[in-house]
Amino acid sequence: MTEATAFPPTRRWRIAALILLTIVLHVLAIHWGKAYFNATDTDAHATSSVSVTLRPMELPRQPVSLPVAAARKPSKTVKPRPPASPAPEVSNAVAAVDAISDTPSTVNAVAPEPVHAAASAEPAPASAPPTDDNPPAVQGTQYHIDPPPSAELEYDVLAFSDNLTWHGTSTLDWKTDGSRYTVDGEVYTRLFAKIAFLNFTSSGEIGAFGVEPELYTEKKRNRPATNTHFNRERNLVSFSASTTNYPRAGGEQDRASLIWQLAAIGRGDSAKFAPGAVIDMFVAGVRDGEVWRMQVVGQEEIRLITGAAQVWHVVRQPRPGSYEQRLDIWLEPGRQWYPARLRFTETNGDYLELSLSKLKTP
Repeated sequence: MTEATAFPPTRRWRIAALILLTIVLHVLAIHWGKAYFNATDTDAHATSSVSVTLRPMELPRQPVSLPVAAARKPSKTVKPRPPASPAPEVSNAVAAVDAISDTPSTVNAVAPEPVHAAASAEPAPASAPPTDDNPPAVQGTQYHIDPPPSAELEYDVLAFSDNLTWHGTSTLDWKTDGSRYTVDGEVYTRLFAKIAFLNFTSSGEIGAFGVEPELYTEKKRNRPATNTHFNRERNLVSFSASTTNYPRAGGEQDRASLIWQLAAIGRGDSAKFAPGAVIDMFVAGVRDGEVWRMQVVGQEEIRLITGAAQVWHVVRQPRPGSYEQRLDIWLEPGRQWYPARLRFTETNGDYLELSLSKLKTP
């Protein structure tokens, strides 16, 4: 008698029912996921998902003026010594060298050019010392800096990318003891699990130029991490993702420190924030860098999940024809000039908007 190899009818029905149930659950999960990413009108996000309409702005025509270091405190007055016997002519030359070396240095207002490996090793001709007929040029802008105190900030995220609108969360953890700082940021969403789209860290000193980064690390989803170095010993800005180098003159920023440098200027030198004003900074990204012109639009009132906020609106608008993104920053003077809203807009219309939802200070 042969052994039956087919499943009994009852067991076949159970298997068919299980397969059907699995298919139904998958369909429901896909439908729920689409509803989650496209739910722009849900009650949970009704307050914080109001998109901002941005208007194009005319680029400012002021000459570029990069930051210079804060002025040093004047040294104590030294009483003149009684006249000595005539000295040989060599002493006059030494005195002239000392006088030039005591002249405070300034930062060139022209954007730094990349340093190429094949650059000529010949020294540049020395420039003539300033005289009454050749006065020193005023270069750069000096800012009084007062970085905001440490804080943990949480943002509601509204983004549009690849024809999908999705919601998420972002955190910014700003820490400073007055001499050093770190800022850690993350942008993520939750579906069945936490999905991180962007992580970044910036760290460095609080010095004569304000927020002075030393290392910037950025990690995008499905991409390797990149490092941007601001090397003090070699006076060089370099990148792990490219061979491009720039001379480090002081005042350079990365994409994260830039926001906190603006907040530090607002707290320490609020007169620099006036409609039509421009704040220039050299900003290093993950592969290269360039001068960013931060245009002060003016004071505005925006709506957050916590209520109305009076803010200063600052814009980085790329040059016409550029593929760089536009950056809008809204800083809130009533809360230590913390960033109340951030918006990154691509040339194709995709955007990422962060609106402050929670603020925690030590």
